[in-house]
Amino acid sequence: MARKPIVKKEPRLLFLLLLFTLVFLVIGARLVFIQVVQAKKYKNIALKEHVRRLELPPARGMIYDREGEEMAISVEMATVYATPYLIKDPRRVSAKLAPLLNMRKKRLLKKFGSDTGFVYLARKIDQKKAQKIQDLKIEGIGVVKESKRYYPIGSLAAQTLGFAGLDNKGLSGLELYYDKVLQGKPGQLIKEIDPLGRPIPGGVFKFSPSRSGKSVVLTLDRDIQYQAQQKLEKAVKDFGAKNGIAVVMNPKTGDIYALANAPSFNLNHFSQADEEILRNKAITDTFEPGSTMKVITAAAALEENIAQPQSPYYLPPRIRVADRVIKEAHERGGRTFTLSQIVSKSSNVGAVILGIKLGKNKLYKYIEAFGLTEQTKVDFPGEVKGYTPPPDKWSGSSIGNIPFGQGLSVTPLHMIMAISTVANDGISVRPRLVSRIIENDGETRVLKKDSGEKVISSQTAKEMRSILEKAVLEGTGKAAQVPGYRVAGKTGTAQKPKKNGVGYEPGKYAASFIGFAPLRDPQIAILVIIDEPEKGMYGGTLAAPAFKEIMQFSLHHLRIAPEK
Repeated sequence: MARKPIVKKEPRLLFLLLLFTLVFLVIGARLVFIQVVQAKKYKNIALKEHVRRLELPPARGMIYDREGEEMAISVEMATVYATPYLIKDPRRVSAKLAPLLNMRKKRLLKKFGSDTGFVYLARKIDQKKAQKIQDLKIEGIGVVKESKRYYPIGSLAAQTLGFAGLDNKGLSGLELYYDKVLQGKPGQLIKEIDPLGRPIPGGVFKFSPSRSGKSVVLTLDRDIQYQAQQKLEKAVKDFGAKNGIAVVMNPKTGDIYALANAPSFNLNHFSQADEEILRNKAITDTFEPGSTMKVITAAAALEENIAQPQSPYYLPPRIRVADRVIKEAHERGGRTFTLSQIVSKSSNVGAVILGIKLGKNKLYKYIEAFGLTEQTKVDFPGEVKGYTPPPDKWSGSSIGNIPFGQGLSVTPLHMIMAISTVANDGISVRPRLVSRIIENDGETRVLKKDSGEKVISSQTAKEMRSILEKAVLEGTGKAAQVPGYRVAGKTGTAQKPKKNGVGYEPGKYAASFIGFAPLRDPQIAILVIIDEPEKGMYGGTLAAPAFKEIMQFSLHHLRIAPEK
């Protein structure tokens, strides 16, 4: 008789054995997956719990004027931060810090209640105040050094320099345009800490220093900028104007020595300024040039050999062009003017006759050639194009309006570029605000100047310089004369268009004067605009005196010898 097996095969035991084996395999696979496949992920989670990462902002590069004077610098400040989970008694800590940080206790408590491991309490505060906070030795409160943008010149060239924000990034002006050059590269501090915030010996510790930004050297001259700004602000105040613009430029190189807007604002408190004041209107806003446009109309007529400086023209008191009657700024009877007198005495009727003789296509060709329909490509953000409607879009009266500066729009920078072409023997120049970049190693990189194009012949430019001198000696620009120097220039009185573009605002004008000196070898070109004055309207009486004072100072400051 066969013996029975000692262990009876039970299906249930086999099932349990298989089940346990499967469970162990699953657990083992999961452990392998976590410890091998997802090891990096869980390591990062662990590191986040006890690794502190702190960005070290770089010092922003300096901005200097053409003589190396400081226009914008970075000063060392202190930033206070907290590690909320290390603060054991938030109420007591907030009571101690609130008066030192000029913050409300409730606001601090809210920051301490954050679920993050790092929170800013105050950015870029005085170092003495920060030292008082450090002396309290509060667990979970730390202080790091940061740089803050500071403008030692206050409101000088405010709209041109622009400003940088709390994070040291450029927000406007040259600070924005050259932000990538100025901002530098941030560093980083990484350290592993225990629950009490103390560094773990042998733990993670990495330090990469920040790299300061490069510095830039402007074409601006602090002294000329100051004088331009002072004289402009005085004129705006004296004549009750809405605002004013003054531009001082080297007509041969395009280097801008001064670019002033009035009113201005303090760069160190830019957040308190009205948005309207922040714009650099010489570059970002357009206006109708008015009679300064007669320079281009006359130059075109000479260049096309339609007239000579002494060519006579009978000028009626008024002239009809299509549906519009155009008259002079001052009522007069019919008389004969030469081309030279049309410019020097600023005759609207004369400019219309020259424009009609040129024809719309030729006139538009020179408006384009002088650069009035495009950007000047100055190194500044937000520059707008000039606009003159193409000839096929002209109305019947456009050939009457455009020759004396109505029906087109330009920026002030367009006009000083145009007058500089006349001063520079007919060759255009591109305006610029930065001449050099100083690298981190101290080496200086000189920025290349763009070569200009020939717009009008040397002969035409010479004749126009003589005509514009007569405008100062005998015509509407007598107030622009500078003792010891021969000055050339042109007055402008432009009506302000309505905002809807239809018609003109009654009683609102932009009075301007544009010119250059010395006549034999022009070194300085200046444009002054007094916008919407309440007392007066003519460029010869409102803008020319400020032009004279700015020109006189600039000539002496740059040691340009008298010529008579």
